[in-house]
Amino acid sequence: MAAILQLPGWLGGVLAMLATIAASVLPFVLVRGWLSDELPTRTRDVVETVAIRIGTVHGLILALVFAEAQSAHTSLQQDVSKEVATIEHIALQLDQWNGSEEDALRKQLAAYIAAVLQSEWQRSTPMNGSREAVRAYNDLDAGVLNLGAETPQQQSLRARMIANMDDLQDHRKARLSLFHRGLPSLFWWMALTGFGIIAGCFLVFPVTPVHIAILSVYGAYTGLALYFILALSHPYAGPAAIDTSAYTMVLNDELKTP
Repeated sequence: MAAILQLPGWLGGVLAMLATIAASVLPFVLVRGWLSDELPTRTRDVVETVAIRIGTVHGLILALVFAEAQSAHTSLQQDVSKEVATIEHIALQLDQWNGSEEDALRKQLAAYIAAVLQSEWQRSTPMNGSREAVRAYNDLDAGVLNLGAETPQQQSLRARMIANMDDLQDHRKARLSLFHRGLPSLFWWMALTGFGIIAGCFLVFPVTPVHIAILSVYGAYTGLALYFILALSHPYAGPAAIDTSAYTMVLNDELKTP
């Protein structure tokens, strides 16, 4: 299902709408021809009542899941921004250190950023992060803790860097937690089942251009909503992927790495 996210956003959205239109209209056209053109009025009333109630619940489920996916996506963007800001603070404090340890620590900080970009920005990353990023963080943390502060300025900088390293770890854990927060398969079963039931309720109506158009609009809108939810739940790829250029800018601008 996630393969559709590899396509351009507009193309993925169009394909999702076309798929749901086909899934709703084709059964309606094919199956309706086998049924009697005249169904009892009571039958139509019952089906319409059931369709309205299920449609209400189905729409509510989609709205709640969409809001949850959007909230998680926004929170992940904020945690990425906080992590990058903390990295920038550490880089600035290293610039102010004026000690022999500065170059080594800057290389360790650059190694941490590179590890995040190369090994932690993909779906296969474990919940606790990649070994490369963990190793790079531990080396940087140990280097900061082992700093020998000889002047009041260095003592203040060391204390601030230690606090920033703790913040960096917190932001990294929050990023990893949100990064792997996907939608349970039960949601997709509920969403697709509700869509199928509502589309099936159209079988009580005769096949006319107006009914086909209405069903197509419903299918297209549902497909687009499901595509947006799928995209928001995959922040590492696709049209809703989180922008990682801020990490690269720190490497190129703050740490002066090629």
